[in-house]
Amino acid sequence: MSFHTFVEHVRDPYFRGEVDHTADFAKMLDECSAEELVKRAQQHVTNLLAVQRELFSIKMYSALEEYLHNDIFLLLSLVADALHNMPHHLTNSNKEELKVELLRFYLLKDSILQYISEFAENKNIKIVFERL
Repeated sequence: MSFHTFVEHVRDPYFRGEVDHTADFAKMLDECSAEELVKRAQQHVTNLLAVQRELFSIKMYSALEEYLHNDIFLLLSLVADALHNMPHHLTNSNKEELKVELLRFYLLKDSILQYISEFAENKNIKIVFERL
């Protein structure tokens, strides 16, 4: 995977901040209560931290070098950026802002999974991102 391809297909569209309010994710989030939105956001933040913990553990590091290279770190940094506002919205319990942040996260995750399917040399990284 080249960095240029990553920027073109995943990072730049995400940073443009375009949110597709007609996506299936948007419809699903519209049907969620405030409590369900909070639970979803909490779970995604927890999952990101769990994946990072696994990746940085000594046990995982040796396996990481064999098949993941730097691709996973580029993608995880983008996911971390997508989730960095979640704790603020969870604390304030602002349903509308939380819904937009979750929608942006789901669109990014979908974009990452499509990108991995099309361009990643090693498809094993898809397993990591499906868990987020």
